[in-house]
This record gives sequence, C-alpha cells and structure tokens, in this order.
Amino acid sequence: MEEWRKEMNESMESSKIEIGIIACASNASNTGSLAGRAALELAKILGEKAGICSLPAIATNVPRQTNLVKSIPTLLIIDGCHNECAKKILSNVKINPSIYINLEYDLGFKKEGPFSTFNYKEDHVKSIVGYVLSKIKKGNEINE
Repeated sequence: MEEWRKEMNESMESSKIEIGIIACASNASNTGSLAGRAALELAKILGEKAGICSLPAIATNVPRQTNLVKSIPTLLIIDGCHNECAKKILSNVKINPSIYINLEYDLGFKKEGPFSTFNYKEDHVKSIVGYVLSKIKKGNEINE
C-alpha cells in the first residue's frame, strides 16, 4: 500500500496541469448538463494544460484530490445556476477559484428544474465554451 501512495505522490508532483476545471455537473437539470458538457469541451480544447477535477472527491474531502486541486495554479469553476454548488463545496475546503463562471448569472441561462437534463442545444455548449475561453485568455491563463 505504501508503494501505491508513493507512486500517486510522484504522479501529482509531475502533473503539468495548469488549469483545473471543476464543474457542477449533476445532470439533474439543463444547466447542470450544460456545465458538465462545457467542462468536457474545454478540457478537449485546452489539451494537456487542463484537467477536470472531481467535485465529489472534493465534497467528501478525499485528501489526495483536495491537495492536488490546491496545487493547480489556475482553478476554473463552472456552476450552472444560483445554487452555486461547486463554489460552495470548494469554499468548505478553503479552495478559491481563479475564474468563476455561473451560467445563470454570467450568461443568462435559466435553470428549468429537475429532470430537464436534455433541455439545451449544442449551440448553448459552444457559446459557453467561447465565453469561458475569452475569460481565460483575458486572464492570460493560456500562453499561445
């Protein structure tokens, strides 16, 4: 077991992740689905510079994940609605985002409530990704 911990610590140290993406992607509502889909697209676009972090692991205070997230230089949080679940979970473990995006506040998306998982359009995902990329670039988080 000790060897496993050593390997995990070494992999954390060698991580080249510059941007950690944390999305409230419960998929119980349209805005949760949108936040999750946008996070996936951003990770694909940003490539090796970015990685998606586990919100459930942070919520349950898994030490390895919490410490890893605290070591990432730039943290991007994407919340879907006014409930601000991801922001609150991170606040509980004293992690502050570098960039905070709320789909309801920042982009005017309306949460349609429970079981509205698929009530969005692909164009919505593209517009969210474009908005987030502009925020990242504005903060000089991407060195092109």
